[in-house]
Amino acid sequence: MKQAVLPVSFFFGVNNAAGYVSLFDKLYDPYRAGEHIILKGGPGTGKSTLMKRVADLLESRGVFVERGWCSADPQSLDAVFAPELNFSIMDGTAPHVLEPTLPGVTETLVDLSAAWDRAYLREHLEEIGDLVRANRNEHRKCAEYLRLASQLDAHAADLAGACVDTAKLLRYSTRLARRLIPERKGAAPGRVRHRLLSCPTPAGIVTLHETVAAFCDRVIAVEDPFGVCSAFVADTIAAAAAANGSDVYVCTCPLAPLTRTEHVIVPDLRLAIFTDNAYHHPLGVTGNTVHAARFYDRDEFAARREKMSFAKRAQKDMVDEAVRKLSLAKDLHDRIEEYYGKATDFDVVDSLAASVLQSL
Repeated sequence: MKQAVLPVSFFFGVNNAAGYVSLFDKLYDPYRAGEHIILKGGPGTGKSTLMKRVADLLESRGVFVERGWCSADPQSLDAVFAPELNFSIMDGTAPHVLEPTLPGVTETLVDLSAAWDRAYLREHLEEIGDLVRANRNEHRKCAEYLRLASQLDAHAADLAGACVDTAKLLRYSTRLARRLIPERKGAAPGRVRHRLLSCPTPAGIVTLHETVAAFCDRVIAVEDPFGVCSAFVADTIAAAAAANGSDVYVCTCPLAPLTRTEHVIVPDLRLAIFTDNAYHHPLGVTGNTVHAARFYDRDEFAARREKMSFAKRAQKDMVDEAVRKLSLAKDLHDRIEEYYGKATDFDVVDSLAASVLQSL
């Protein structure tokens, strides 16, 4: 009997202060037995469609998969990963350029450019070149706004962090971990996977609540506009769960994707720690809500409130502008896709796709 699986989605990359931060290099280990397909090709040439077909096929066979959506276009896939098979298929083109480490061993390159009418593309060199330059310019502006947003966010977090009663926060987080995480003596450490659950997109901040719903029956929401206490609680639970043999998803903040934990999901315990702030609120919370205010020194917090509030308002303005630039970039990208779509022989793409699907 086939195992029923619920759709699960993450983001594997995000526009950021550095331009683009990719988690693709954390998706799989090329030195472990498995199969990882890296797709190369231009926009609008069928990469996302192929990945959707692969995901649907695997799920129809009862295989659990993670879909990785594109932050620049949340309707388009960047990657599909099947952990139990150690199988993945990914878009290895810019901005998430990926080159194989062990080509032909655990990694395979599939080049969709074989389907292009190069003569047609050359005929439209000027139009495509102008669109590509304009698209990159909007992404550059987006990155600048996100850099400013990240700085303001970090400044507010520093101000809030100076007000935290760290001993009280540590005691609470330790007690919570003991209550939620069963001790498993002798258990091998669980695997920690780094993902993004929310991202700035052309449609605004998108949070993949359906992933939490698929994995979790208990959601502990930490209401924390500054992300200081919630990150500490989430990191404590993640460390305790992994130490006791549970696999853990650590989902970081898109404004600090390499440093600050925002949400944690522990699938085998059906548990999540979810940061509740102005950008994402928990839906259908079945645990309890923890208010970060309980860990702040009231006098210290009051003395810094005005500066923190100003920084958060300015941060929101910067994020809103970044989203607007992403929307403009997507419109330009859609126009680029039209040219590549017209230049692509989709019979050739279907033949390549059939080979990939046959290999499964």
